[in-house]
Amino acid sequence: MIDLSHLSHVLVVEDEGLIALDIETILREAGAGQVTSLASVEEALLALEESQFDAAVLDLHLGRHGWTYDVASRLREKGVPFILSSGSIEIADDFHDVPLVLKPFSSSDLVAAVARVTSRRAVEAAE
Repeated sequence: MIDLSHLSHVLVVEDEGLIALDIETILREAGAGQVTSLASVEEALLALEESQFDAAVLDLHLGRHGWTYDVASRLREKGVPFILSSGSIEIADDFHDVPLVLKPFSSSDLVAAVARVTSRRAVEAAE
């Protein structure tokens, strides 16, 4: 499995508890440090003001809690790389460049997508 030990703090926004737990486990097994899982856009936006994150995994649609586009926009503003996860491929035009991992996803697909966006950030920072 790809090593994510370069990530000390990852944000997960997912409203399904078992899926959030699965993502946390996958990220930790890949070497990521702290993983903060939140179930709403409001909680995630607050966390982004209070904590530093190295990467994020956003469920695109949080059921009755709406879409995570506000969180994605804030992550972009802060320069935090992120991926989207979803059961469908419907994505707003502003986010077609963000990797999408379709549910149900494998551990290796999730880790590879996170590694791809975080290694790209490292390359851009070095330039």
